[in-house]
Amino acid sequence: MLNLRSDIKKIGLFITGIFITTCLFAQTTSNRNSATPDTIAYHKVVLDYQSKLISWITPQSKAYDQFLHQRWNFIKTKVPNSPGPAPRSNYPQYYFYASFVIKDGKMEIKDWMNDVAEKLPNWFESARLYYAYTGDLSVMKIVKDLMDYSLEHGTSPATFAWPNFPYTTTNPGDTEFLGFTRQGHLALHEVQVDHAGDMGLAYYRMYLYSGEKKYLNAALHVANVLAANARIGTADKSVWPYRVIMDSGKITAEYGANWAGCYMLMDNLVRDNLGNVAFYKEALIKARNFILQFPMETGYWTDGHTDTDVNSNTYKSNMSASNTTLCMFDYAELDPNWKVDIPKLIKWTEDNFVFRCAPGEPATQWGANIVGEQDGYLPKMDYQTARYGAECARWYAVSGDKTYKEKAYRSLNWVTYCNTEEGLANESPVSSIDTWWSDCYGECPRMFYQAFAAIPEWAPQGENHILYSEGILKNVAYQSKEVQYTPTNNIGTEFLRLDFKPAKITIEGTAISENRDVHNDTYKLKDLGNGDYSLIVNHKHSGRIVISENKKEPLNK
Repeated sequence: MLNLRSDIKKIGLFITGIFITTCLFAQTTSNRNSATPDTIAYHKVVLDYQSKLISWITPQSKAYDQFLHQRWNFIKTKVPNSPGPAPRSNYPQYYFYASFVIKDGKMEIKDWMNDVAEKLPNWFESARLYYAYTGDLSVMKIVKDLMDYSLEHGTSPATFAWPNFPYTTTNPGDTEFLGFTRQGHLALHEVQVDHAGDMGLAYYRMYLYSGEKKYLNAALHVANVLAANARIGTADKSVWPYRVIMDSGKITAEYGANWAGCYMLMDNLVRDNLGNVAFYKEALIKARNFILQFPMETGYWTDGHTDTDVNSNTYKSNMSASNTTLCMFDYAELDPNWKVDIPKLIKWTEDNFVFRCAPGEPATQWGANIVGEQDGYLPKMDYQTARYGAECARWYAVSGDKTYKEKAYRSLNWVTYCNTEEGLANESPVSSIDTWWSDCYGECPRMFYQAFAAIPEWAPQGENHILYSEGILKNVAYQSKEVQYTPTNNIGTEFLRLDFKPAKITIEGTAISENRDVHNDTYKLKDLGNGDYSLIVNHKHSGRIVISENKKEPLNK
């Protein structure tokens, strides 16, 4: 009898254990879409004393720093080559495919498309900022090789109506880029003009970094075609058509609003007096007028990314508005009312893509606002949330309004959960969607540097880093108590965090002075405590910049 009772008790405990385990599993899987989930993506939730989200990465002071290293380490060490045959099998998967999923612990390619012109510009930005932050040249080689392939295999012939212009999409696995035709949404040689402009900007910035004229020529080709096709924008037809078929010049979508990259490309060329400057100036005026008169007033920030056939003048995309917002922090001349319009745009994102959700998805998790992508695709995503975090952080730096610092902090903390220790990304912990190379390994991480610039306290303590610069830097070198770099533009600003107090800062050997207002060829220093400082260098001359604890000139200038 005792044995029977014992057996019955064991059976009861076993059944109870199954029930509890089942309930816990059900809770974990079902509550991932709640405002207070147990886990986010790969990690158990970690909360602070306010029961609000902090990063899972320890120590907290290095959370964002480690996140950035994890993502690049994954690209450098974990990505398999594409499936055969050769030559495709000679290149990593991200050359020819847009996204992947994880099945049975392995990466599985999604056979959807290749978003060339979303991937390359974002990867370039992520790489050049990581290089400045670390001095790691290997990431610049990765993105340079990717750019070279796109130039050689993804540029329209000179005989086309839109000549020498970048292909923005292609079918999955294509080794020659001719457009995304497989799903029947888009036509052969059809491109998104806004994303082609982003490619042109990336080409120009690679020229500034490398000095290789092929990138300058490619950028000038893009700018010339854009300038030739610029028009006076209206509520129905934007300054450039959103989509065209390059061989015939046929317009397939008249309205788009994602023109920040096109604007910055031509603004940079005008600044550096390259190409047909007068032509570019005319196009810049048309672009600025359209942006301020229409999407800034109507809220119709239209863009369908690169894999949809959106044809509308009322469609909304967070990326389009976000690109304009971030542009205005560095190109204030775009909008004389930027200090009024930027907080309006942040609220626009909250109204349209935080608090408007896909069915069953939350707007917030443990105090973190999480952000969707576009009208036709609302799942909350890591890269859109990172965009929002960067915007809020930078607006806090301008306004001093601590509510934006709090918003940025919680949202960026949420983004760190979308990552394993090895850097495997999960684009959306609340949806079963693919993980995109462009979004998770380009667009998402590059936003953290803007947050660092705004709030240098979030960069790691006791280390030296160039946190952010809008301009391209080269010859970056970190030594004990010394940082050196060369800006490629005359006028620029660099944001740093240092583990020492500089005794001398020079540009081409000439010392510059401290000024709390940060005028030209001056710097601003802030004590962060424990021997650390934040530094803003503002210059109107190019040349080697040396920041040193030693008053003597370095030997290796």
